[in-house]
Amino acid sequence: MRILFTTYAARPHFYPMVPLAWSCLLAGHEVRFASTPSLMDTVRESGLPGVSVGRDIDAESWYRSGTFVPEPAGADEPEHAVWLRVTDRLAEKQFSVCEHMVDGLVEFARDWRPDLIVHDPVTFAGPVAGQVLGIPTVSHLYGLARLLRLDIEDWLGTEHRAGYLDLFTRWGVEPLLDPDAWIDPCPPGLRWPGQREINRVQMRYLPYNGPGIEPEWLREEPERPRVLVSWGTSQQKKLGTGIIELFGRIARSAASLDAEIVLTVGAMEPEHRRHLGELPANVRAVDWVPLSSLVPSCRAIVHTGGTGVMMTAAAYGVPQLGVTKIPEGRFNVERLVAVGAGRHLPQDEVTDDAVRTHVAALLADDACRDGAHALRREIEEQPSPASVVPALEEIAAKATVR
Repeated sequence: MRILFTTYAARPHFYPMVPLAWSCLLAGHEVRFASTPSLMDTVRESGLPGVSVGRDIDAESWYRSGTFVPEPAGADEPEHAVWLRVTDRLAEKQFSVCEHMVDGLVEFARDWRPDLIVHDPVTFAGPVAGQVLGIPTVSHLYGLARLLRLDIEDWLGTEHRAGYLDLFTRWGVEPLLDPDAWIDPCPPGLRWPGQREINRVQMRYLPYNGPGIEPEWLREEPERPRVLVSWGTSQQKKLGTGIIELFGRIARSAASLDAEIVLTVGAMEPEHRRHLGELPANVRAVDWVPLSSLVPSCRAIVHTGGTGVMMTAAAYGVPQLGVTKIPEGRFNVERLVAVGAGRHLPQDEVTDDAVRTHVAALLADDACRDGAHALRREIEEQPSPASVVPALEEIAAKATVR
């Protein structure tokens, strides 16, 4: 069987798909991973066979404009109006991504003739190509606690956006309103309650955070509790260099405790490091090291609620403090708090005392540690990526019979 995986050029959306893609290869299937040119080095590093299709969008222009920075709600607006505005803009960006890559994806798929397309949930070129060529499609979620469907006008999943429908109209095909299945690596207990039911195939989240060399100091037992502080590349793009200054403050606040602070700076441009400010002696700034290498030795982690870092920490049973600003982080961290595996601090409420209080509580609170360990056990109980491969085979086989 031939399986075409595809995502737009964003590592946080590519990484969660790697374990299943490799499982398909190891099961004897042919696999290709298609994206636009800027992701090809990342695909190559994973060992998967990649295919460059279409063109990259000028993503930096979207980020520089401050498009994705949440604006305060108006006096008469409910809080969720803020999140809806952000998701409206994200949807516009993803429609543009589709237009830039879909022609190339259709051309490649027409030549290679895959039996199945597995796509990231906001990479709409996948479902369009599937409809144009009559190929079944599966959406691979990336672990987000709340399913934010950018193809739909609201969070209830009742009406598709005109921009999404237009992507299909250009090709003269009926819009695909739902894929044949959804692969979901978010454990059931962490999912947001009351969401629309979907044809879900549950899968265990296996952390893949890219390649890297594990430094020698990680193999040594830390003398003090180790706390990881990481703000994520996508947060910096969406919120600007202010997020770097904020996390420099957070690192200094946490360092006032009797702890070793590990601050990730590998994804930062060298000229931006000055925004961190002066760091105390017990703050270790580290260049690119996979999170799956850093997290296991940590007693706590501080981050912005990004799905990849949250799920990696959850997979290792590490208590978490989410310092959030955008919808993805807010929803993820609220669920962490609900299951007793973390604490929440909105970015607008950050003070030195608040950071110290939250981090000290993570280090001392047995209940939070127990909650994090329970979440890890739930993740480990989910079906492995290898056990999900037969579900993909069944979907492709049914399409062949039709």
